Amino acid sequence: MKKTFSILKISLLLFFSGNMMAQTTFGSEFTAALFQVDEHIKRQDKFINYEDTKSYTGTPYNHPSYLLGNVYNNNELLASNVALRYNAVADEIEIKEGLTSADDDAKVLTKSPEIFVKIGTDIYIFAPYKGGVEGGGYFQVLHEGNKIDLYKKLQKDFRPAQKATTSITRDLPAKFSDDITYYLASKDGKFYELPNSRNKKLKVFGKNKNDIKKYVQDNKLDINQEKDLLKTVKYYDTQL
Repeated sequence: MKKTFSILKISLLLFFSGNMMAQTTFGSEFTAALFQVDEHIKRQDKFINYEDTKSYTGTPYNHPSYLLGNVYNNNELLASNVALRYNAVADEIEIKEGLTSADDDAKVLTKSPEIFVKIGTDIYIFAPYKGGVEGGGYFQVLHEGNKIDLYKKLQKDFRPAQKATTSITRDLPAKFSDDITYYLASKDGKFYELPNSRNKKLKVFGKNKNDIKKYVQDNKLDINQEKDLLKTVKYYDTQL
């Protein structure tokens, strides 16, 4: 996958043969290059044991379970059919050898703009901030166009568990809920946050605002809905 961010080059020690890249097992080179060594996944974030799924509703992840996926360095396949999931609270990609591997064996993928993952059908890239990893974050790629891209940033709102205060109320478990922000990204790495308001979203399209507004109205689209926003951005990309 081609990315055109202003990036901090990170040297990775990768020694793969064609056969090794096709395997799902983690060799020492893969571990050294892609995992944050001695970095333990924090499952007690927000004072919640993530493994105790009965103690909260929602999920701190993109999906409650690991899904099979691939890891790439630019367009080079590094590992296929590995178990992956995105921890939206910690903004980390968790990876383990397979779906049946123990969660305690999972590691955190090294954050690098040159490494991206495909989890099921979803692609996640790491975008740096001002050329550095610190302050950067993971984004889901919804559209990679010729002139403009559409990214989705998944974060989580957290509500702690609440004890019943009267005899007629009940205890409420902790709750994770999605907080989603969409961004347009230019090919020179500039990000433009799309506001929640429909009218304010249209303003982000600048001089193309009126054309986009007409396209949305003619096609009866609701750009606050992801599928309609995606359709709109694909059209916008053809007009640039």
